[in-house]
Amino acid sequence: ATVCSSADDQGKESSEAMKPVSWLTTLRAIWKLGVPFFSDPQVRSKAWGLLVLNISVILTEVALIFLLSVDQKHFTNALAHRNEEKFWRTIWHLLLLIMLLPAAAFLQKLVAGTLALEWRRHLTREAFSRYINVEQSYYRLKMEDPSIDNPDQRIAQDVNDFTATAVYLMTHFTKDVCTVATSSWAIFRMSNRLGLFLVGVSLLHTMVMLKGFAAPLMRVQRLVLGLEADLRFILIRLREHAESIAFFRGAHVEKLRSETKFVKVVRAEYKKLLITAGFHSFSGWVQHTLSFASYLVLAPMYFARTVTFGEMHQAHALFHHTLKSMLDFTSHLDKISGLGAQSLRVVELWDALDRYSGEGTDAEEDTQRPLRKVPVCDSSNDASTDVSTDVGSDESGSVQREVDVELGALDRRCDEEMGSITSDIGRVYVSELTCASTESLAVRDLTLFPPHSQVPLLQGLSFSMGWMDSVLVTGPSGAGKSSLLRAIAGFATKGCGSIQRAPLKHCFFLPQSPYLYEGSLRENVLYPSSGGNTSRSLDGKSESTEDGERTCGIHEVFDSLGIMYLIDRHGLDEHVDFDKMLSGGEKQRLNFARVLLQPDLRFVFLDEATSALDEANEDLAYGVLKTAIDAFMSVGHRPNLKKFHTHQLCLERVGTNGYQGSMVAL
Repeated sequence: ATVCSSADDQGKESSEAMKPVSWLTTLRAIWKLGVPFFSDPQVRSKAWGLLVLNISVILTEVALIFLLSVDQKHFTNALAHRNEEKFWRTIWHLLLLIMLLPAAAFLQKLVAGTLALEWRRHLTREAFSRYINVEQSYYRLKMEDPSIDNPDQRIAQDVNDFTATAVYLMTHFTKDVCTVATSSWAIFRMSNRLGLFLVGVSLLHTMVMLKGFAAPLMRVQRLVLGLEADLRFILIRLREHAESIAFFRGAHVEKLRSETKFVKVVRAEYKKLLITAGFHSFSGWVQHTLSFASYLVLAPMYFARTVTFGEMHQAHALFHHTLKSMLDFTSHLDKISGLGAQSLRVVELWDALDRYSGEGTDAEEDTQRPLRKVPVCDSSNDASTDVSTDVGSDESGSVQREVDVELGALDRRCDEEMGSITSDIGRVYVSELTCASTESLAVRDLTLFPPHSQVPLLQGLSFSMGWMDSVLVTGPSGAGKSSLLRAIAGFATKGCGSIQRAPLKHCFFLPQSPYLYEGSLRENVLYPSSGGNTSRSLDGKSESTEDGERTCGIHEVFDSLGIMYLIDRHGLDEHVDFDKMLSGGEKQRLNFARVLLQPDLRFVFLDEATSALDEANEDLAYGVLKTAIDAFMSVGHRPNLKKFHTHQLCLERVGTNGYQGSMVAL
């Protein structure tokens, strides 16, 4: 049933990809990806310089080819008239041109490749800034917009393919235009009839190609790109979760999913093959039909002795080059369709990410709310709430700032008439408490909705914590415990109410599944501080002068958590894929070590952070945490956790309107 449902969803996505897209939409997508590279003040000088250099080399190459055709005319006439002196003089000139052409071709490829790489560098950095940012767009895209498939493939592969294809087509189109301009000038000088015939045939061929082949091929190309990415994602997930699938004996299900997706890939490839085969067949027929057209048009003039045999031979060569150049743009139909499909996929991702970066401003404009002033003495503000600031100074010269924290959502009666507001769900507003506040966390009238649902998960939740408080959040599975932590972090904002918490730089969140990457133990345990006070340059050389003190701190923390053997086994600086190497319990204790080594922490949120630990190691981890951190909130099910907390927040279902919570002292 799961496989069938997944297949149905993927079928819907496939039908979406097959919907016709107008040329105007495609051109807008290409324009959106192309213009910033040539208008950004930081890179536009390099971009325009490479573009002008590329065009200059192309013009040089076209000029050499034109001169080669002129020498071929003189070469042919010298043979026809048995002029030996002119023959050998032309031969030496031809040899010089033949030696210059490879150098021009090499330089053109080098410049075009550099232009494509620099363009990709700019677009990829722009994609990184949109996708990996303080708004956590990478996380929100996964949770809130599943229609954007495979963002990793769009950033890593589609951007690369787009820039390479765009520069390739730009180069060939420029070369074709220059070739057509120079050759047509010479052809029209010989015969207006031949020139008009050439222009008419090429225009008719281009119209047929774009209308009959390019549009359907672009739709199929978008479908193929999406299906190939989906198949790759299934195989990647199989590799990442190989152990779980092996324990579940789920090989037959994974094979069925892979084969089902592959069948769709092959079906789409056959559609693409049918269109491209028809295209190449038609294009080849046109070229073969017109291969002797120049002779047919000029034959009467030759028999009338108005043109020489050399001129007729030159006209045929120029006609062939001109026709090839005119048909060259449509001969790359697969690349044109790929360029359109790739640009649309990248722009779809960018548009989705732009919605997250502009969401705060939109919410402020759409909703009128009363303001409540909260003094803040911290210099930074990581809150997701939109704020306005007034700056003043007191008698001692210290700077004070007032932040207008928007709390109008409190006026909404989220616990009444829930059905009347589900069609227009607002946002939860998260702000930072003053550092002088006696509270470390304050949640007021919080109502949360899960992603893609209008049924409330949590409703009317209100509680507060002091700086020496520790709260254990309990409740049945699916009650919204993890969603509450996400809302406090500013990730889950679909709903209403307000959350005020300690500044983010003093908070740390521990998920149930620790994140570890291939690197050293030191780098993993100090993440995300890039090594705490240590920073490493791009060449990997250390730039720290306090390695000894920091190493001692790591040893002490590891020893207190009972994982000192990890240092003995792997050292601190040996690169290892710890995500595959360590057990679940070792990963979670490494997560606790990460907390204890973060500077200036005062509040920690833990989401079942000891679920893989036995009771003895759980006591050890929480004991160390309790002595090091002022306040913390835990999500958990084990009764053993109660002894480490001062309060318990119990979540219980109330009818069909989600869960409500009650705080009790322990």
